Amino acid sequence: MPYYYFDSTALVKRYSMERGTRIVNKLLVKRGKVAVLPTWSVTDFYSIMSTRAQGGLMTRDDCYSVLYKFEIESKQGLFDFIVPTIKTYLATKELVLEYPFLRSPQVMHLAMALELKPLRLTVVSADTQLLAASKTAGLHIINPEED
Repeated sequence: MPYYYFDSTALVKRYSMERGTRIVNKLLVKRGKVAVLPTWSVTDFYSIMSTRAQGGLMTRDDCYSVLYKFEIESKQGLFDFIVPTIKTYLATKELVLEYPFLRSPQVMHLAMALELKPLRLTVVSADTQLLAASKTAGLHIINPEED
């Protein structure tokens, strides 16, 4: 069973037509897959969509439609949401020292993905720094923008 860990850079591609959308959609319709999404990515996703609407890249109505579609698909079980634990936060200390070029959200994603490493998951992200650190840490990676 394939496990895919999505950060918000990959999640956004599910709900907007941009470079990488085709790859993300292809992964999300795979039979038997598990799409893992950390809970804080939901807030990040809402923020990105709101910023796009505020900046005129999409209408406010389109923004609400996208958010509604995400919420419906979430309720239907498209995503398995994961929550960080104190173990996750404690693991970030070593990761910050090992990967000083990563920002806090990137370190949190790496910590969560490493906790799930026994599942042989694949990190799906368009964040090249996160992908480089994930690969160095022994995780499988997919950059949906590289098709």
